[in-house]
Amino acid sequence: MKKRILSALLSATIAASALAGCGTAKNDEKTNDVQQSAIEFWYHDGNETSNGIFAELISRFQNKYPQYKVNYVGLPSDSYLQKYNTAIATNSVPDTMSVRDQDISAIVNQEALLDLEDTINNFDEKASLNKAVLEAVRNCAIDGKLYAFPEYFTCDISWANTALMKEKGVEVPKTIDEFMTACKKYADAANGKYFYSLRGGTGSMENLLDFLFTYADQDSLFDKEGNCVLDQPIFTEALDAYASIYWNGWTSKDSVTNGFKEMVAEFGSGTSMYISHNSSSLAEHKKNLGEGNFINIFGPANKNGNVVTKNLSFTGFAVTKKAKNPEGAIEFVKFLANSENQSYLCEKEGRVPANEMVYKKDWYQNDKYMKVYTELLNSDHVKFITHPVWLSGWGDFKAKYQEPDLQAVILKDKTSKEVLASWAAYLTKLQKEYLNSNK
Repeated sequence: MKKRILSALLSATIAASALAGCGTAKNDEKTNDVQQSAIEFWYHDGNETSNGIFAELISRFQNKYPQYKVNYVGLPSDSYLQKYNTAIATNSVPDTMSVRDQDISAIVNQEALLDLEDTINNFDEKASLNKAVLEAVRNCAIDGKLYAFPEYFTCDISWANTALMKEKGVEVPKTIDEFMTACKKYADAANGKYFYSLRGGTGSMENLLDFLFTYADQDSLFDKEGNCVLDQPIFTEALDAYASIYWNGWTSKDSVTNGFKEMVAEFGSGTSMYISHNSSSLAEHKKNLGEGNFINIFGPANKNGNVVTKNLSFTGFAVTKKAKNPEGAIEFVKFLANSENQSYLCEKEGRVPANEMVYKKDWYQNDKYMKVYTELLNSDHVKFITHPVWLSGWGDFKAKYQEPDLQAVILKDKTSKEVLASWAAYLTKLQKEYLNSNK
């Protein structure tokens, strides 16, 4: 990598550490007559909220373990992965860092992460770690090992503007048929008002696959032989139904390029009454609509009463193989994962905790949004589909094929059948190469 990239990384490190109020410290630094060893910790989404949260958690950790000094680095969310990769390539990795489900496979393939299986198995609160989240962590690596200590996760969900629905006399749809009827009945293109904001731009994969696989009532992208199932006729029927929301003028013309910000803005301004997203957008809805004017709900169910949604998207903490202080890093990630500290982080950020002991906390019990996520996890009518984040070409597939092809279908430049056939062929090739290389 070029020296200027590393220089920029180091500059960002210093700046972020200062911002968080957790200044840098050298190994063997003596503070208050206690010999300290440094733990370098990078977080993937350094912002005003998270920086303040980690300042408090680090203070708690250092009070309990005065032999350690944590150097916190809050990285920009839009470039953290580049910085991770740069650090791995230049042997300048931190001791511990946050990782998302979509990151782990690529980082593990660079042999950069420590296997935390024993650490998690010996964790005092291991029995309380959500089993679905642990399974999601395992699914990110071909060897099925635990390369991250799970901290929190997001659930795909739907959001409804109940204040606007009440004003218009609209019932919240519970099935796909009711949902499609609402899209048709409450579309008012002349006044720029719609029931639903479709997401056709960046990040459209989650909403799309939730709809397609719920419609088909299936919960796996691949069969036992590694063949992608998207070329089955039921998925062509499903994609035609999804695209018809745009074809029929039941969503805004801008929907074809809507990303997260645009979709949430439409929902927040009253352009639409209903969107599909996940639990992480709660803060935006509170800001735009105000508490009490919206709810989170299960996505619409199929004819069998089932909802199929993306498997839990988690964020956890990993320890690097080349950590200078692996013992301290392990103590730190265990500290962050215990119920008391995980509760603090998740309450402040509105995250769904991975440690089920938090579910007994008063704030969680009294949080109406969290109750919906608990119901989602425990429902017999909810199935989870795992996105193949283990495939090295999955990111390219979404950016270079899925997103532009979905837009092509929406604009009728391509048919659903031809697009799904090409996706199935591409993903089948990737999956079989992956399976063959790991026999």
